[in-house]
Amino acid sequence: MKPFVRLFLFLFLFIHYSDGQAANKYRSVTVQQIRAEGKIWGIDLSHHQAKVDWVLLKKDKPHFVYLKATEGSTHIDRLYHENYTAARKAGLTVGSYHFFSYLSDGRTQAAHFLQFARYKAGDMPLVLDAEFRGIMPSADKVRAELIAFLKAVTTKTGRKPIIYCDYDYYLKYLKGHLKNEHQLWICDYREQPDAKWLIWQATDQLRIKGVKGKVDFNIFNGTKKQLTRLLK
Repeated sequence: MKPFVRLFLFLFLFIHYSDGQAANKYRSVTVQQIRAEGKIWGIDLSHHQAKVDWVLLKKDKPHFVYLKATEGSTHIDRLYHENYTAARKAGLTVGSYHFFSYLSDGRTQAAHFLQFARYKAGDMPLVLDAEFRGIMPSADKVRAELIAFLKAVTTKTGRKPIIYCDYDYYLKYLKGHLKNEHQLWICDYREQPDAKWLIWQATDQLRIKGVKGKVDFNIFNGTKKQLTRLLK
């Protein structure tokens, strides 16, 4: 590689990396930083975090906690009901989400989710978690099944679920294709997503009392009063 080409490449990568670092200052966020900035924020948990010490977690008290309830048409998160009960007992605002599978249709998955997810007064809106998998169906098929799921849950509960997805997933499958507007929970660890997001998952590197290892950090795009209006 010629010297001037090498220099150009170095400068490009340096600027690109520096911009990325500046664009997402929450990569290594701490609870202290969150408090100092006055963010309205939450975390999401599943059985992957194992047992949670809810008494300790309450001390750092996120504004909301989302829990994985179901996946596909048969799976139930083994700690969901325990976590849901404990979180509400600790006085935390709770929400439930379904991890979408492309191995069964949207209506069947919605029925499974609605059978097991708990959705009580004071809860956050239900969430559909749609992510890339190893082998993806056609874009039209993906959208059709997601819409079927969303319609079924909306009809049953009277409330539109929030859609969680990666920013690249949003661009590929959702942008410009949802006739009935659903609020978005966008995951993007590179920078703040260029979309009308309600919640931004900015990092998976947060450490918080009561949870072993690192967890996802999610910023709510609004005030505490606006968050309260979302609750069931």
